[in-house]
Amino acid sequence: MKVNKTQALMYILMCLLEKGHIKKEDIESALEISDLTFRRYMQEVRAYFDNFSLPHKLVYLRDEGIYKITN
Repeated sequence: MKVNKTQALMYILMCLLEKGHIKKEDIESALEISDLTFRRYMQEVRAYFDNFSLPHKLVYLRDEGIYKITN
């Protein structure tokens, strides 16, 4: 599914909120994006939380290979 950046970021946030976590491979596959684009999107999500002083952080759990939102 080809989407623009805004749609991709919304999709990523919705997946994080609904599932509690995401896997890089699943998002890259669903959105048909590269590894570099995925990393840039994760930076955007982190910046969103920081810019609006939200009590959330996006963390990567290396042992599990997932990204997760924490408080």
